[in-house]
Amino acid sequence: MLRCITVLPEKRNIVVADDAPLTDALGQAGIFIHASCGGNGKCGKCKVVVDGREVLACQTVVDRDMTVVVPSSSDGVILTKGISVALPADGGLCLAVDIGTTTVAAYLIEGGSVLATRSCNNPQAAFGADVVSRIHHGVKGKAAELTAVIRSCVEDMTRKVLKEAGKCGLSRVCIVGNPAMQQLFLGLPVENLTEIPFRPLLTAAEICDGGDYIPAWSGAALLTVPDIAGYIGADTVAGILATGMDKEDKLTLLVDIGTNGEMVLGNKDRMVACATAAGPALEGAGIRFGMQASSGAIDRVGKDFSCHVIGNTKASGICGSGLLDAVAVALSKGLINERGRILREERIISLADGVFLTQEDIRQLQQAKGAIAAGIRLMAQHLGVCLGDIEKVYLAGAFGTFMDPGSACRVGLLPPELEDRIQPVGNAAGSGAMQIACAKEALARADAIAKAVKHLELSTLPDWARCFAQSMRFENEVDYWRKKAEFLGFSHTAAMNPATLVAREDVRAMCAADTCRAYGKNWTCPPHCGTLEQCQQHMRRFSRGVLVQTVGTMEKTVETRAYRETEKRHLHQFYALAEAVRAQHPDALCLGSGGCRICPTCAYPDPCRFPGKACASMEAYGLFVTDVCRDNGLDYHYGDKTITYTACILL
Repeated sequence: MLRCITVLPEKRNIVVADDAPLTDALGQAGIFIHASCGGNGKCGKCKVVVDGREVLACQTVVDRDMTVVVPSSSDGVILTKGISVALPADGGLCLAVDIGTTTVAAYLIEGGSVLATRSCNNPQAAFGADVVSRIHHGVKGKAAELTAVIRSCVEDMTRKVLKEAGKCGLSRVCIVGNPAMQQLFLGLPVENLTEIPFRPLLTAAEICDGGDYIPAWSGAALLTVPDIAGYIGADTVAGILATGMDKEDKLTLLVDIGTNGEMVLGNKDRMVACATAAGPALEGAGIRFGMQASSGAIDRVGKDFSCHVIGNTKASGICGSGLLDAVAVALSKGLINERGRILREERIISLADGVFLTQEDIRQLQQAKGAIAAGIRLMAQHLGVCLGDIEKVYLAGAFGTFMDPGSACRVGLLPPELEDRIQPVGNAAGSGAMQIACAKEALARADAIAKAVKHLELSTLPDWARCFAQSMRFENEVDYWRKKAEFLGFSHTAAMNPATLVAREDVRAMCAADTCRAYGKNWTCPPHCGTLEQCQQHMRRFSRGVLVQTVGTMEKTVETRAYRETEKRHLHQFYALAEAVRAQHPDALCLGSGGCRICPTCAYPDPCRFPGKACASMEAYGLFVTDVCRDNGLDYHYGDKTITYTACILL
């Protein structure tokens, strides 16, 4: 029996067979309802209204004539801009297409210039937000549907860019994507991606007739880029090509974070790559109020949990970049412990009216960040290098472009020591695809890259399970800043209990002796830094602290040059640490060694030039440094011919 579905607000009538799943019925008419769980009823994101009642489309069958109200969808922020690449002026009219799991981007190029671009959400998301869900549907008899859906999408985009540019007659087309996306587009089976060793089908560059796949490509050569491994595809090859990693001397890390995390570490001499099942959490799926970066999504969270909402409208959910920010802030405030447990009775973290993070959301993030962090560490271990040896970090994709590197490092998604080396490169895969489409020699270079990169299968490594479990943990706030201090070059660090700090009259008296000639002449020195009691009260406001030391060596018992060099190094490290801490904790108390040196000469009695950077000394607050070190388990004297400078930060 046939049934009629009236779809609103489009006012369309669809005739389907009795008992057809509603998602399938709508999909046949080109109306795709995203279901990040793949249609098993768990994510709750395919809600529609059937005859006045809200239901899950994936769990509803068409057993009668019905009226279905489909929520209006606004495309999210889809990234088309990538790294700047040189394109030849004589490449003809070329098209490059990046088929991502979440989004699809197309670029029309001629004469070395991009004439038009188009992007959209990948309509295959109706079969699941992640690659594994789509592979599962592919091997269960829906491969033809997945192929038809993506080809229809790409053909529509092709016609639109040609129309926008007033052009016709493509000469070359290049498509890139992960192995599953490529194989489904080309109509190839995906069973190879379900069984170990997950060997890719596309192992060499190929050129074929584009008209065999898309009518609008008739007469154009279709350039197919090979894959590196079963889950590391042509999009990664294109990213390597666009960033120039294969010609780079410096040790470089390329990270493309999506529903899968593909990573490459190396340089022109050797490169190793791995893929991790990061899951869709970082793109908003699998999160209670998760959504794509579209209108209504919280995309940034401030240090006081203030939220920025895309479109300046009421918050309706949170996207990946907002999720990272929110968890980073919660960690800094001590609302989440090292195991990821929310330390609130209600077990939620409220962000906006009706939008909050749950304990399960934190677990989803831990799994995603744990997989990526572990992959990076194991690649470095495989190459025999330290994380600190990595000189460049390229973050590809929309998530990598819009996320805050500080938040990514704070939650442990990326190694904290690499924070100042991170460079977003946008849709690097799209940039590489454009190079391949336009330059004949680029396809051969891509082929060479795919063959040169060694694939690291993480699940087979003996250290994988341990490294993944460790990487899922969060750093507590004190340990995080201790490690940050060590990365900056401090010789020793220790957790400090502010309750051990005692403001002493005899120390303040030494300041009053004015041997440094700053007493009463510097805003951070006594008496302008406050009375001894005021200093003690200020320190009592804090419950956490970090003690840091810089130790220098001397050739003689007293050596002025060594004192100066060690002090200079200590101050450089301390001010860098203080700036980083204050970015997260604006009210932190930073006490250095000696008076403030931000300015060569203090502005006193005129107002302080940099009140947000100025740092008093431990002595100015009446602290006897030797006792502070002793009471917090840190040595002060490290042997003859050594000099130690000490500072502390209260959080």
